[in-house]
Amino acid sequence: MIRLAELTWPAAARLARDPRAVVLLPVGAIEQHGPHLPLLVDLLGAEELARRVAPHLARAGWRPVLAPALPYGVSTLAVGWSGTVSLSIATFRRVVVDVVRALASHGFRRVVLTNYQADPDQLRALALVRRDLARQRGLTVVVAGFTPNAKTPNAMTNPGVRRRLRSPSPDAEWHSGELETAMVMAAAPRLVRRRVARRLKPVWVDFRGGLARGARNFRDLAPGGAGYFGAPAFARAKTGRDVMALRGKLIAREIIAALGARPT
Repeated sequence: MIRLAELTWPAAARLARDPRAVVLLPVGAIEQHGPHLPLLVDLLGAEELARRVAPHLARAGWRPVLAPALPYGVSTLAVGWSGTVSLSIATFRRVVVDVVRALASHGFRRVVLTNYQADPDQLRALALVRRDLARQRGLTVVVAGFTPNAKTPNAMTNPGVRRRLRSPSPDAEWHSGELETAMVMAAAPRLVRRRVARRLKPVWVDFRGGLARGARNFRDLAPGGAGYFGAPAFARAKTGRDVMALRGKLIAREIIAALGARPT
C-alpha cells in the first residue's frame, strides 16, 4: 500500500493522475475505552480496516493509497471521561470535507473514509460529510466500516463476526468488550492491560434500547460503570485477527461495488 505522506510532491502528482488510485482516509477518535484499553482504539481500528481492505482493492486492479489518519472524531458518548477529546459535529464535518477537497484539488477522484467509531454523532457527521461531497462533480466518496444509516446485518455486524466470539452473550458485546479488546490484542498487543482485562466481570446492558431512548453518555447507560460493555476477559488475539480479516474482505466488496468499473 502506498503511503501518501511518504511521497514527494512530484510522486504525489503522478499518483493523483492515475485513475486507478483510491485514497483510504482513516477517521478515528480519541476516547475512553475502559480501564484496560488505550484511548486510541477507534483510530487503531480505522487504520486496521484500511490495512485489511487494501490488498483486496489491489487484487481488483485499484491502487490503494493510505492518507494520514484523522485522530480526532465526535465522541459525545465519552465526553467527561479523562483523555477523551471530542470534536463538535460541525468541526469534524468541516475538517473531513476540507481534507477530501484538498485531495480532489490535486486530482484524486476516489476517496474511502474508513471509520471504526460508532458514536451516533460521528455517524451523523459522516452523513453530512457524504452529503457535502456529493455535490462535487467527478468525486466518489465512500464511507466504510461503521456507516451512517447502515442496514443490519452489515460488514461490521455480520453473523460471521458474532460466531467468532467466545462471549456467552455475543449480541450484547459492545464498547471495549471482547471484540474491541481482541482487535487491540491483534493489532497493538503492548497497549492492552491484560491483567486488568482478565479481572473485569461482564457488563451487560441494553445499549441499543438506551441509545434509542436518548442516552447521551456511557454513564447514562451504566451509572457507576467503568466504561466498558461486554466481557473483555474472553478476548483473544486470534479472534481479533479473524474478525478483522472477515470485515476487511466484506468491506472491500462493498467498496469495489461502490467504485464501479475500474478505468483501464
